[in-house]
Amino acid sequence: MDLLPTLVDLVGGSFDHRLPLDGVSLLPYMKSQLALIPHHDTVFGEYAGEGTIAPLMMIRRGPWKFVTCPADPPQLFNLKEDPKELYNLAVNHESSVAKVFKEFVEEANTRWNFQAIHDEVLKSQRSRRLCWAALSQGRYQSMDYQPNDDDASKKYIRSNVPLDELELRARYPPVDAMGRELRRGQAKDNAGAKNE
Repeated sequence: MDLLPTLVDLVGGSFDHRLPLDGVSLLPYMKSQLALIPHHDTVFGEYAGEGTIAPLMMIRRGPWKFVTCPADPPQLFNLKEDPKELYNLAVNHESSVAKVFKEFVEEANTRWNFQAIHDEVLKSQRSRRLCWAALSQGRYQSMDYQPNDDDASKKYIRSNVPLDELELRARYPPVDAMGRELRRGQAKDNAGAKNE
């Protein structure tokens, strides 16, 4: 959320514009002054969590929704004409759509370094595997909140489903670490980190 720029705007302050800040003040929204916000309807989405083998990024602007992921073909939808996202316009060669698609691709490549993100994810996975190996010594005690004496450790994917099995469940058809389609039952040891 764009809380920091909004709070700074509310108190009439300023911040050093040389520092990276990914967000805009929401104060003009509250005052119905949308003309003051460039691309006031732009939303960026980033996901690199469980069940993915590569980061998924989304840009939503006006009627357009653009989704990109190194392991999958890009997607472009006109939500005004296709609210159910049934027709991927990324393969459309009509000049006006091709121009919009090209601009989104360029913006995504400028905004996100997919290789650097992938490398950081692998590094994080390695450190968590090391921690898990240490924590799995002795009797396991889940640190999940336990409401009403309910065993939350059995409710969440992270607690009891191996990553390779999760990958098999989460993607259809299953794919390897580079996004190549696998036959059913062949996904073992092919999830994101490739057992690194």
